[in-house]
Parts: sequence; C-alpha cells; structure tokens
Amino acid sequence: MYRVLKKDALMVSFYGWNRADRFIAAWKNAGFSVVGHLVFAKTYTSKSAYVGYTHECAYVLAKGRPPLPETPLRDVMDWRYTGNKHHPTEKPVSSLQPLIESFTRPGGIVLDPFAGSGSTCVAALQAGRRYIGIELLEQYHRAGVQRLAAVKRSMCLPAANGDWLPEAA
Repeated sequence: MYRVLKKDALMVSFYGWNRADRFIAAWKNAGFSVVGHLVFAKTYTSKSAYVGYTHECAYVLAKGRPPLPETPLRDVMDWRYTGNKHHPTEKPVSSLQPLIESFTRPGGIVLDPFAGSGSTCVAALQAGRRYIGIELLEQYHRAGVQRLAAVKRSMCLPAANGDWLPEAA
C-alpha cells in the first residue's frame, strides 16, 4: 500500500485488536506514520469471550505529511449493522463514507485491496470519488459488481463502459 499511495496521503486500515502489535510494526516498517485511531461503536455484540465485543477499530496512517481535514472526524463513530447480507465481515457504507469524504478530495481515487462485497467502492461512488476494489473470491467480487450496478442505477450514472444502465436488470 505504501508504494502505490500518493505522497502526503492517508490510508485507513481496519485491524484485529489481538494483532495490533503486528499491524503497527508492519505499517511502521513499510514507512507509514500512525496519525489516528478510530473506534466504531456497535449496538450489538459480534463476539463474546472474556468480554463482549461491541466495537470495530481502524488506524489512520499517513504517508508523508497530508493536509489536515477541514473538520476532523470524531475518534468514536457509529456502526450501523447491515445484516452482513453481502459478506461475513461487511462494513457499513454509512461508516466508510465519512472517512472517504474527510480524507480524500472529490474526484480522487479510493483503493480497497480487500474489497469484499464492495462497501468501500459504494461509499466512494456516493462521495463522488473514483475507486479501485480488489477481491480474490469470485462470489464476493460478483456481489460487489452487482451492488455497484444497483447504486449507479439509483444515482442515474453511466456504467464504467460509458453506457447507461437499464432501469431494471
């Protein structure tokens, strides 16, 4: 990610709390600076062990010295359960879109190298950004392509090939 990210830009990485030390070491080794930590509060428990897990976490990482956002995000944000209809670890578009709007410029490119069913790509599209999503598993790639097509139809946007999408598919 460090190699392909533009200079003076930000990256957001979700992580498993029990491996935070490994993630931080890898990010710093790659050249990133840790510049923020986000907690997404859930209204439900996703797993229980010694404690009930009712949050997701992400780090904000910088390459170079990105400009500060005009309105900094709160470090604790809401996480609305989507039912994980498209992917087992689906991220809510409503949680991703503020990150994209705050940390990127209109027309910029958002890259998600683990796109799953395309939540980041949908959030980028709705925020007026271009996107690149990479997903290895065909079933989730297909789900993401279908989601994006439906969002483009609802927004009345042309398809990637320049043709208008039909109203009903």
